[in-house]
Amino acid sequence: MFEYKIINGKSEEVIPTLEDNSIDLVVTSPPYNVDLGNNKYNETPYNLYNDNKEHKDYILWLEDIFRKIYPKLKSSGRISINIGDGKNGQVCSHSDIIYFMTKNLNYIPITTIIWEKHQVANRCSWGSYLSPSCPSFPCPFEYILIFAKDSKKLLTQGETDLTKDEFIKGAYGIWNIAPETKMKKIGHPAIFPVQLPLRLIKMLSWKETTVLDPFSGSGTTGIACKLSGRKYIGIELSEDYCKLSKERIDNSETDIFG
Repeated sequence: MFEYKIINGKSEEVIPTLEDNSIDLVVTSPPYNVDLGNNKYNETPYNLYNDNKEHKDYILWLEDIFRKIYPKLKSSGRISINIGDGKNGQVCSHSDIIYFMTKNLNYIPITTIIWEKHQVANRCSWGSYLSPSCPSFPCPFEYILIFAKDSKKLLTQGETDLTKDEFIKGAYGIWNIAPETKMKKIGHPAIFPVQLPLRLIKMLSWKETTVLDPFSGSGTTGIACKLSGRKYIGIELSEDYCKLSKERIDNSETDIFG
């Protein structure tokens, strides 16, 4: 039976209150620190979060959060992080995350998946057009970084709900999934499509396990948990987004398929 709870608060403060060894899987997409709301392509900022930290402070903040998650994961529990690099790849957030996860926090790397979004909104951000002087390289893709706590192989037993077709599509290093197109209508400026967390959940966990998203946002991971029969815990700074998450999860059948 599907169960969920959305906790309003800062992740770094809420995570320590969770039960140790209680989480099977983390599926999350943290803020990308790209000054959302103050750039050419994203006119709407987050409700409360400042998406323009110094890069060093941003990485240290994320490291602190994933350090606090470690004891909350069950043995062989897994973490998947969806992240994009800033400034057309010049700000390599994904490599900084891989470094602190493996070198500082002792997570085991499982893989890095390329999420091919086929977005062309910034396709003309060429930099020095028709010149090798200073070309720019727009990135129509993001990364999905996957780690394990202490074993690549699940040490728990369970039942899978993967179909053959889902497994074949998921067991590949490039995922072609269209981005969410209804962000303005939904009311949140940065939403990944439900197909993304749904595929991660099915590929990385057994049925009826517990999934955490420490950056719950509009509750998309919660919707994926509902569709796949997992238990869900979401943490969200904004009270408005907490309300939005609950509405979307409660009405997810019409939200997704309507």
